[in-house]
Amino acid sequence: MIRPQPLKQYSDIDLKLAIKSSFPNAKATLALLIMLWKASERPSEINYSQADGGKIIVSDDLKEKLIQKYSPVYSTSAVSDDSFVTTVNGNQLFKSQLEPLLVGIELVWRIARLKFADGRQQGAERTGGERFPKILAYTCNMDVIDAVLTSDEDDYAKVFLKWIGCGVTADNEFENTLVRLLACLAESSFYRLEDGGKEVIFNPNSLYLTLLASEGSPVDINGDVEAKGSLRTLKSALSEGLNPYLSYSNGGSVSVSSLGGESLRAYQSRVDNYLHINVGTLQGVKHLVVAPESENGDRASEVEDETPPFRRIDEATRITGGANYLLYGVPGSGKSHTVKTEYCDDEERMERVVFHPDYTYSDFVGQIMPKLDEERRVYYDFSPGPFTRMLKKSYTNPGKEFFLVIEELNRGNAPAIFGEVFQLLDRKERADEGTVGESSYGITNAYVAEIVYNDAEHQVLVPSNLNIVATMNTSDQNVFTLDTAFQRRWRMRMIENNISAAIHAKKNILDTSVTWEQFNTAINRLILEANSRLSSSEDKRLGAYFVTSLDLELSTSSDAKEADKQNSRFPEKVLKYLWDDAFKFSREVIFDIDNYQSLEEVIRTFKTSSGNERFNKIFKEGVLGDIGD
Repeated sequence: MIRPQPLKQYSDIDLKLAIKSSFPNAKATLALLIMLWKASERPSEINYSQADGGKIIVSDDLKEKLIQKYSPVYSTSAVSDDSFVTTVNGNQLFKSQLEPLLVGIELVWRIARLKFADGRQQGAERTGGERFPKILAYTCNMDVIDAVLTSDEDDYAKVFLKWIGCGVTADNEFENTLVRLLACLAESSFYRLEDGGKEVIFNPNSLYLTLLASEGSPVDINGDVEAKGSLRTLKSALSEGLNPYLSYSNGGSVSVSSLGGESLRAYQSRVDNYLHINVGTLQGVKHLVVAPESENGDRASEVEDETPPFRRIDEATRITGGANYLLYGVPGSGKSHTVKTEYCDDEERMERVVFHPDYTYSDFVGQIMPKLDEERRVYYDFSPGPFTRMLKKSYTNPGKEFFLVIEELNRGNAPAIFGEVFQLLDRKERADEGTVGESSYGITNAYVAEIVYNDAEHQVLVPSNLNIVATMNTSDQNVFTLDTAFQRRWRMRMIENNISAAIHAKKNILDTSVTWEQFNTAINRLILEANSRLSSSEDKRLGAYFVTSLDLELSTSSDAKEADKQNSRFPEKVLKYLWDDAFKFSREVIFDIDNYQSLEEVIRTFKTSSGNERFNKIFKEGVLGDIGD
């Protein structure tokens, strides 16, 4: 007897698709997508485009099918075949990158899947402006749409032709029916915005509930930062009137439309019932404790990632003395090397993150993310960030010492990234205060507490066996400053710029007689002298590890290109830094600016010279002292 096949497992949709791309002209894009399906006699998949130089246009076969299907309708409005095809080729299905199309078509309306015809990676169109032929693979939502369209093919065709921009007049009744249908298809979509450093996950039902609770007061969907991903698509859809119950202002506020009125309450109830059946956990956010996996997908063997409800933590075995360390110094002074050699180099007991301007609290601590269970139902799960993961590892493994390493601490807005967990940086330092190294003050965070302790009401503390080690370049420009309140919670440690300790200190620079140590010492002395009145002058010095041993090597290869590539490493890195940064306002102190007025000339002269002449020609006399003679 034949039985059904086991449930098929599907890969998750990438929720970070096209985070900075928009989905303009949503009506026109959806209309053409449906028209292509109807003209092709309802296939499961269409190779709808062909290459035309660096762009794509409708395939010849499909062009004829579209004309045959829709010319009887658009010709009555004096629209020619050529004009119709031109309008089709100007549609976003041919103009937009793949990823923003995926956001609207897959994540919001779920009408089709989209992929490149030749199987290339989905990010292939991010740069260069070139477009590649694509394939549409339709979902069963098209069958739902078609069930409506068959009631009056011509009138709905007029709506589609109007939406794509052919100048055809359509009946409002049929247009409104399509809008209501598309709104229903989008009810399972979800969006993200940032509010006070935290990410808010919401869906259309969230908007309905908020509007009803506020008795129609507008809802702001701008968030605190630029809209990303599907939120941009939502704004486009609302601005084009693709939800009959909502109106949208360009300022980013959503209100109840004139059509919505009292009918919104009844519609919201139907949506809520649908989501309850279809999604299950949408009415109440579901938090699941998910053990992190290693890069190869295996559970860590020596470090426990989970805290089963029945497992008790033996606090008597907990290592104490954890602290927050902030290593600072000039670029290349060896801060990361110090972390590796003096703090931790065991990947099982550490996690390393790098702060940058776009790094947020949600990235660092965690955020609620929609996920799909085995039955393809959406649920909402807190996804822990590196801070929360390291809290969990250190709490559940009291006999091991752990390290959270933060590189480039001041390149991100550190107080905003830490948020309320900033309070946890205060540590107990005396035995009479309690466990040395544990947070002095706890915070309440149900999401973090459930991950770490399996108890949402547990007070969150940094365990005494978790160290936080951060690095900071003191010379970085255009970075965030760290206020006194933030800095006082760290044990500051300056990493001395000790050139004599560098393993490549005695190595000659290319074919010169000048060693890296001699060059570094002489130049750093000039930097301090030239900028003596500037408080940040010492921060401009060349770090001992500003260059690597390979940067100093001379290539004598017969391959001119390879030799030039190798021999350019030192001047492109060091001379550029001296010209553009260290001596930006006093180039005459070091460079022979009477003969060389541009960096291009300086680097070219250095590369085309040999021996000590490399320095003698571009630098003023005496810059390197006797060593440059």
